[in-house]
Amino acid sequence: MRQAELYQSVLRQLSLLPVEYLKLVERFVSGLNQLTQDKKKNRQAILTLAGSWSDLSDQDFEDIRTVAKETGNSL
Repeated sequence: MRQAELYQSVLRQLSLLPVEYLKLVERFVSGLNQLTQDKKKNRQAILTLAGSWSDLSDQDFEDIRTVAKETGNSL
């Protein structure tokens, strides 16, 4: 099903719902939109963090990895 067909199908289905159920649908869709926005923000934060490591030397990275491993083992 193409995007336009899917969109029209959803609209048709919504038009069949009693008005009192539309508030539930609106809350559900708002929740989905919020999840989508949160995922976009998380993805950007991860990419930013990953990019911040790109200028580390191999030795610095090894030092960080060693400290992280030692810290994890001591917990």
